[in-house]
Amino acid sequence: MILHPGRVRLAAYAGAAVLMLSTSACGTRTAGSPPGVGGPGAEKLGFERYADRVQWPGSKDEDYVAPGEGLQLLARQGNCVRGIGTYANGYGYVPVNWSGNADCTRLTLHPDPADSPKDESGVPNSMRHGAPGGGVPAQAVVDWGDGSQFFISSVVRIRERDGLVRQLADLKLPWALKESDTSDRGTVSSAVRSGSRLLIGGSETVSGATGPFLYASDDRGATVHRVTLPTETVSGSRTPVGPMAADGREVIALGSYSSNAFTNEATGTLVVWRSSDSGAQWTRAIVKGLPTGTRMRGAFRVAGRWFAVGDISGAPTKPDVPVLLTSTDGATWTKADTTAMGAGGVVAATVDAQGHPIMVGSLRVPGKSPQTQAQYCGAVWIGDGTPTGWQRGELGCHPQPPAAVTTLANGTVVIAGNSDLWLRH
Repeated sequence: MILHPGRVRLAAYAGAAVLMLSTSACGTRTAGSPPGVGGPGAEKLGFERYADRVQWPGSKDEDYVAPGEGLQLLARQGNCVRGIGTYANGYGYVPVNWSGNADCTRLTLHPDPADSPKDESGVPNSMRHGAPGGGVPAQAVVDWGDGSQFFISSVVRIRERDGLVRQLADLKLPWALKESDTSDRGTVSSAVRSGSRLLIGGSETVSGATGPFLYASDDRGATVHRVTLPTETVSGSRTPVGPMAADGREVIALGSYSSNAFTNEATGTLVVWRSSDSGAQWTRAIVKGLPTGTRMRGAFRVAGRWFAVGDISGAPTKPDVPVLLTSTDGATWTKADTTAMGAGGVVAATVDAQGHPIMVGSLRVPGKSPQTQAQYCGAVWIGDGTPTGWQRGELGCHPQPPAAVTTLANGTVVIAGNSDLWLRH
């Protein structure tokens, strides 16, 4: 992904992010929530809402899309965006893209799976697959700066300036290597450009052990080679690569989550890898003193400072809150006090045309009964380049949360989810 201006992918783990976002990255509002929800609206920060302008990522019979499914990424495309995500076809989730209209106030599935139904009348229900998806699948997108874009999933694809899409290197991730059912799997969480090098990071699980992977390409995605990262000396699972960011030849790669993300330990650590030569060699730093449930969603550099952002899970009794780490050198990190930022988990970030960081997130508000749909109270934060200089604007409470944000070449900031759009010109 391009650092600035542009979109910063917050691993939805899934995606992830992270993720890559396979689970909701939103907090849950409870009676003692931190301040924030119900404050000034995002229009005070220049955003305008376009309700129900994103075509629903599901067939006519699918009125539910799981957290982390549907629209997940926004890739810049001229004066609008290409949405990237998944579509509920009644049998599973298939990859799809959305295209924007001339003034970028509407995103429409392109192609629309409903326009190409699959005749499975003679196939047993247990063997049906539903309508196929379409478009270019991706867990990360990198703008190359010359009008071309790289779309990265288990393979690398390039969209040339003329719109032609070509498949390039195959990452040969574990799940793509085996035809039989297996618990082995691999998922891309982020990608960046540093100089002429493309770097791709993520998570892989082999024989029950999870760990990081990092690939590099020096020929614009035609081939990739594995890069060795300094890792923990213990055996067993290790922290995957989560968000990455680059500024010239400087690159950082964050661990996806802290050592106590899924335990009850009061404090934990986070690994941060750093390179000063476009990813040829790496050193490893450890951030200490992180709260239980810390998950990293994105990284960027503004005003001479690295920012690592994410959320601290308060489940099941407290709301998620933002986590914000800063560093001037990528080696020594400080945890900022985010109390004033209010409640809600960060899911996506960008840097605007003026060099101001913008983060998007939401707070999950459970329904009053199991039959009542949950609401998501969205929020946007705009920073001044310092650890504590953030303004918050409310995006309102709706059934579908904001999921992605990017900055266009013309300076417009676009926020989108499975239903609504928000624009700031």
